[in-house]
Amino acid sequence: MKLTLLQWLICPRDRGRVEITDPEKENGEIKSGMLICTTCGARYPVVRGVPRFVKSDDYASSFGLQWNRHAEVQLDSRNGTRFSRDRFYTITEWLPPTLNDRLVLDVGCGAGRFAEIALGDGAEVVGVDLSSAVDAAYNNLGTHPRFHCLQASVYELPLADAIFDYAYCIGVIQHTPDPHRAVQNILPKIKPDGRVGLWIYELNWKAFVGTVGFKYLLRPVTRRLGFRKTERFATWLEQLFWPITQWARRHGIIGKFVMRILPVSCAHLHSVPLSEAHFREWVRLDTLDMYSPAHDHPQTFAGVKAWLEESNFSVDPRHPHGGISITGRRLS
Repeated sequence: MKLTLLQWLICPRDRGRVEITDPEKENGEIKSGMLICTTCGARYPVVRGVPRFVKSDDYASSFGLQWNRHAEVQLDSRNGTRFSRDRFYTITEWLPPTLNDRLVLDVGCGAGRFAEIALGDGAEVVGVDLSSAVDAAYNNLGTHPRFHCLQASVYELPLADAIFDYAYCIGVIQHTPDPHRAVQNILPKIKPDGRVGLWIYELNWKAFVGTVGFKYLLRPVTRRLGFRKTERFATWLEQLFWPITQWARRHGIIGKFVMRILPVSCAHLHSVPLSEAHFREWVRLDTLDMYSPAHDHPQTFAGVKAWLEESNFSVDPRHPHGGISITGRRLS
């Protein structure tokens, strides 16, 4: 944790200011200590360099386990591609220079996949995750002078209102118990004229065919298996269909079509120039991600647009990038 993070933190109970006591530092980072609210006295520990505002992963425990197991595979700097960078800017349609010297909120930061992109384009990033994925993010990006992360709930974000120039939440909202409430808790953190970018699973006919159809067919079973059994199941599926995915990667549009009807998550990686080892690990990770979440609540574009508008955001024209890719600007 960096001391500069304190200027944006608040107590999630009463919105009071927090101070750090008994900090233990290492190379300029606060590795441990206690954050104390100056009004109600609530205490929040700093553990392994990360402020912790929740006592457990709650419904997001599977994500913490998967991101700590596969902490680096999605980082462009580790896999040698531009896939995460291209996906980030395709979803948001923001321009890289606009992030320079901006304060950016990453909700559901995972292992830091998209935070790495924003940091590389000059942003100061505060990453938040409910799960222990913050440990993976801190290990990957914690030494960066403009990166901060904290473990907290989207429903009780310990951050002051109206301070962020940009905020994004990609692939997370549908995995919360109440997606509407989750979005409504993110939007106040953005300053007037600031921008929000969201990507959410879409509720339409495509959600019930092919690979995604297998997800909703099998999840009622996998949710009862527990994480370790579901992880073994995902690994077994990846191994079972490896000869087919290996063939499909080399066979253009026909191969991509074949990938789209398999019960493993691989079609989106069809044309990504990953090494064989990175490709297999990523397929295994995303297949686990399909079957393990406690919540999966796809939405409609019209519904999410209404959520933004009721919070005084103007919504940009719909982005044609799959799922619900939606951006907006907070009105004055």
